[in-house]
Amino acid sequence: MILAASVTESRAQVTAYAGGSPSNIVLSIPVTASVGGRCGFSPGMAPSGSTDVGEVNNAFSADFPFTLQCTVPFRAAVVSSNGGLLASSVTPATGYTNLAPYLVDLNLVGDAGVGSVSATCDTGDLKSTSGATCGFKGPASASQGLRLNGASYDVSGSYLRVHRAAYAGAQILAAANTYSDSLTVTLSVSP
Repeated sequence: MILAASVTESRAQVTAYAGGSPSNIVLSIPVTASVGGRCGFSPGMAPSGSTDVGEVNNAFSADFPFTLQCTVPFRAAVVSSNGGLLASSVTPATGYTNLAPYLVDLNLVGDAGVGSVSATCDTGDLKSTSGATCGFKGPASASQGLRLNGASYDVSGSYLRVHRAAYAGAQILAAANTYSDSLTVTLSVSP
């Protein structure tokens, strides 16, 4: 969670009492206060879980809903640990691959009047070491990630979706017991 603060100045009045004439005087003291915007996941409502895609050559789709507590405009970004579903225990032979690509949809829903935004990226573009660009490749910062131009506070409907049509890559997927990937979602306020 990243916080941003705006600084405003107001004045507090204090009345001081003393003996004599006049018996009191009013002092004006400037007070500086910070009221910051914040952005994070609602408690217990961060995107989490796993899905079994079944036969890795087949089409699949799975949603991971989440709810936010963002009081200001913000950005969300995603990083893929493998850049696709990886069979880490298999070294592929010529003509085969141990990495099955898939797509990631990110959908952010704002408060009433704010609307929503969504985008899709290939997991290969979401790997931190990838030179490719994607609109929501993470980690999120004030200038990086999918931006919602308003608040989203305990509003349902935001989600991360993983999906793919049947595998149609040039190389054949290597036979493996498991293929896996891990996605990390980060948030940042974006003034």
